[in-house]
Amino acid sequence: LVTNRTTSRTVLACLVPPQHFLANSAQYLAFVDPDPKAEAACLALMNSLVFDWQARRFVEANLNFFILEGLRLPRLDDDTFNALAATAAWLSCPDDRFADFAAATEVEVEQLDDDERTRLRAEIDARVAQAWGLTPAELELVFDDFTEDAVPLTYSEAVRQRFAA
Repeated sequence: LVTNRTTSRTVLACLVPPQHFLANSAQYLAFVDPDPKAEAACLALMNSLVFDWQARRFVEANLNFFILEGLRLPRLDDDTFNALAATAAWLSCPDDRFADFAAATEVEVEQLDDDERTRLRAEIDARVAQAWGLTPAELELVFDDFTEDAVPLTYSEAVRQRFAA
């Protein structure tokens, strides 16, 4: 992924379907002990606004392994880990290419509509912000770092509501 601090999002993580090649510039994670739920939770964390906000502090030209290794993750309790894993797995399994991953994470392969995708992404962003122990004011600081194109007002409001719940 080639990105920089002025791109709407700095970190764009995804689940790559089996037997697909990556470009030599693509950073990827390989799990030593395959654990689909941990992979899904990792996707949730890396695609969260808070993780992206952190990455923006360091990324100038592109996200590389040196920067990625220096970024931090919050400690997750079991409930948060499981909720993030399930939500990210659901978002990551739109078609049959991901059937094995869906089965391993106990979600359905399903093409979600935009409203459901937004709801699930807001759930992830709120839970990650809570896992970091952010205050409402700190969450606003995160929102302020993104353009309205990257984080529309309707989306930030959905995250605020879930965060407060």
